[in-house]
Amino acid sequence: MLNQKDFKDLNSIDKNMFSIQDQLAKLRAEKINFSIVKPATLGEGIQEFSFEEQTQLQAFFDQHGSTINSLKFVPASGLASRMFSFLREFIETFDPLNVSIEDYFADGQKKEFLFFVEHIEEYPFYLNIKKHIDKKKGPFKNRTQFIFHFVKTLLEDQNLGMEGKAKALLPIFNSSKELNKTAYEFQILEALSLFSNTSKVKIHFAIDPDQFSEFIALEKEFCKQLSMRDQKRLQIDYSIQNTNTDSISLNENGTILKDDKKQIIFRKAGHGALLENIKRIQSDLVFIKTIDSIWPNDNRSVNTQKFLGGLYLKSRFKIELLLKDLRKNVPDSIEKTLSFIKESFHIDHDQLLSSSTFEEKKIFLIEFLNRPFRVCGMIVNKGKPGGGPFWIEKDEQIYLQIVESSELEGKKYTLEEGFFFNPVNMVCGLKDFEQKDWDLEKFKDDDRCIISKKVHNGKTIKIFEYPGLWNGSMAYWNSIFVKIPQATFRSLKTINDCLEQKKN
Repeated sequence: MLNQKDFKDLNSIDKNMFSIQDQLAKLRAEKINFSIVKPATLGEGIQEFSFEEQTQLQAFFDQHGSTINSLKFVPASGLASRMFSFLREFIETFDPLNVSIEDYFADGQKKEFLFFVEHIEEYPFYLNIKKHIDKKKGPFKNRTQFIFHFVKTLLEDQNLGMEGKAKALLPIFNSSKELNKTAYEFQILEALSLFSNTSKVKIHFAIDPDQFSEFIALEKEFCKQLSMRDQKRLQIDYSIQNTNTDSISLNENGTILKDDKKQIIFRKAGHGALLENIKRIQSDLVFIKTIDSIWPNDNRSVNTQKFLGGLYLKSRFKIELLLKDLRKNVPDSIEKTLSFIKESFHIDHDQLLSSSTFEEKKIFLIEFLNRPFRVCGMIVNKGKPGGGPFWIEKDEQIYLQIVESSELEGKKYTLEEGFFFNPVNMVCGLKDFEQKDWDLEKFKDDDRCIISKKVHNGKTIKIFEYPGLWNGSMAYWNSIFVKIPQATFRSLKTINDCLEQKKN
């Protein structure tokens, strides 16, 4: 329970008391009140478009996208430290004077490190680091000493070290023109291609405040390389996760996690907290994509985003016409709307409305359509960690949702049993059909908070995260899920994923 000191401390940092009490209750309840009906599949939740249809929708976006105030939103606050965990373990446990590299992975348990060593010359940063350590530390007596100093420099060097950087700022992507580029730079280049027909190209990064100066420095340096036209078109903005969204945690005995001074310890509350950042964006249409999902010099990613954008715009224009016809009592508007909902959202309301009057059907369908909607790309599930599309049941209603893997714990289905995976490549509308901002809080399922366990100072704690940005935070949006190419997705969980094609 919260004591008087807790209340005083919370008031001093302007924390919402109701929110803290709510987090506490949900942490102790640890119940997610929905059930999984089945995974979404082709024809039952997921649509597939032919190459010709996709090309037509790409052209539709190019034609109409310039009239829409669009923006690309990239969550980019993640730090890179986890990517280097196996290299950090090596530095902390290895004795380069008395043990050889071969002995280090002789037990067969260090496969990630073995891969790194075997392919070390193929990493984009290899030449820069080799040149640096040859000058500062060389010549080396043997390969063991070279590898040790290479890894130590990669992690810790003031200029070349990467362990403490934001993942977005790691120069780990190959380019046809330059060896070392960052995901940040390639996301900007992708936005310039995506919005090629617009006078203003807007991209927004949600970042860690401690990394702000590094982002600004790279922005200035990178923009100098762009054409004058692109420099004038480009508008880069940043936001940080509001500290008011930080959440509490519980110890194993159910008490609130505190520090040595009895102050409550707050943690970042997951990507669901970024809903606050999204709400502040002044755009009609937002493309959301994860920072590391980049394949340099590959236009399939841009074409796929244009396809998703074209499908969104075409569907939105259709919904606007349907709403207009429903409000005018056009005779066949009910049938046309039911058909559209069935085809686009895979929801059949025929039986539900079978005994309803025209007026009752009209009211129901207007309410159903008059909400935010999104178009989300889905790829075939290859076992990557994350979430996927499922049909869920809650309060006797069936919904098509993106479900996070942690939400599936104790459920009938696992993520591995899902046929599709959510790569976070989506287009979301932020304006209603009268060009007013949606009140996004109304379409969020607060019960879909994510409760999980972490280790803090060697002890297990239970942490609270807000409903995931594309999960419970968009629970009551209308969703169109479509199959997109596997090659448009990339996830860098470790530094070895830079060479993903080698790994596969």
